[in-house]
Amino acid sequence: MYRSLRLFVLLAALPPALLAQGKFPPDSFTNLKVLPKNIGKQELVATMRGFALGLGVRCTYCHVGREGAPLDSLKFASDDKRTKRAARVMMDMVKHINEEHLADVPSRPDPHVVVKCETCHRGVARPRLLSDELALYLADSGLAAATRRYRELRERYYGSEAYDFRELPLVDLARGEARAGRTDNALGLLQLSSEFFPASGMTPAARGDVYLEKGDTASALASYREALARDSTMGMVRARLQQLSARPRPGP
Repeated sequence: MYRSLRLFVLLAALPPALLAQGKFPPDSFTNLKVLPKNIGKQELVATMRGFALGLGVRCTYCHVGREGAPLDSLKFASDDKRTKRAARVMMDMVKHINEEHLADVPSRPDPHVVVKCETCHRGVARPRLLSDELALYLADSGLAAATRRYRELRERYYGSEAYDFRELPLVDLARGEARAGRTDNALGLLQLSSEFFPASGMTPAARGDVYLEKGDTASALASYREALARDSTMGMVRARLQQLSARPRPGP
């Protein structure tokens, strides 16, 4: 009774366009290479739905067929799509992590934490750290494109667990750009960070370090003062400010 009700709920949650005439799920399944060949209908549907939710995708991401077409028209057994072949590798990886690697964790507490698709994907088909995603845009298309990408991701995913929208990823990326000599990128990222974290001292402190590395002492001092005004507990910033203020200024 419960399993039948669960299947009904899972199917009812699918878009109406997919629940057209035809037999879905089928009486038997073919070309199962990772999942058990005798897997039940309810379990298979629930597994597939878990993949879709975990990656934020639809059935046609892995299976051959037209988006929005009835489910009975999709070629579920086909291996033509790379994403389906990659999914098998990912499923095998998860199995080995849970059954072998995590099993070796000493004094593993109960209940056991296990790895699932959403552990890494969190609703994104290609899981990347936010800083890695922005670094790709910086390298390929520049600061303006990376800034647009940040805004797009924040608008779409903020409040979910897909990306870490805290201040530190932006600041760390900016520091990395500064170390690589890309000062304009670093300052642009910190300006973006200031927009979303206007009360934090972390961003102006990092900006002060970038200006100092650039040789702009006046701007560095102003940034450090701004950081301390926002957060008086930043001891390293206070020490840096005292050191810079004690430096003799060049004569006229």
